[in-house]
Amino acid sequence: MTESTNPDPAAEPKADETFTWTTEPPPAHEARGAGAATATNIIESVRDAVDDLAERAAPTVRELSARAAELTAIAADRAAPFAKRAGEVTADASGKLASKSREWASELRASVATPDRAPEPGAAEPVAPAPTPGVEPAEGVRDTTEESGQV
Repeated sequence: MTESTNPDPAAEPKADETFTWTTEPPPAHEARGAGAATATNIIESVRDAVDDLAERAAPTVRELSARAAELTAIAADRAAPFAKRAGEVTADASGKLASKSREWASELRASVATPDRAPEPGAAEPVAPAPTPGVEPAEGVRDTTEESGQV
């Protein structure tokens, strides 16, 4: 133990008590500009990534669109005969309905003919409506179609 407990002050390293900034902090208006520039750089990076993704996905989207168009064409080809048949059936039903409606209208006109009104030339003799069995006309009820002139 030959070391001394009191070290030599000249042998000790001295502390550097001078404190200085290595770079000057930017003024406040430049700090805001730097934040905006950083945000712009991030947005540009995201935009570039989206554009790249869209460019890579374009062939896949085109292929899926082509397949959808092909399926639509197949469905239309298969549905065309059914649509044509439905149109024919509808036309037939419409013709039959028109014919029956005309017959019914002429029967109604013939049954409503009044004595003061002459029957139309070529019209059938008016036929009185058949009374409904078990139904009596109510008291005080009268037929107003003749008075109002409705047919």
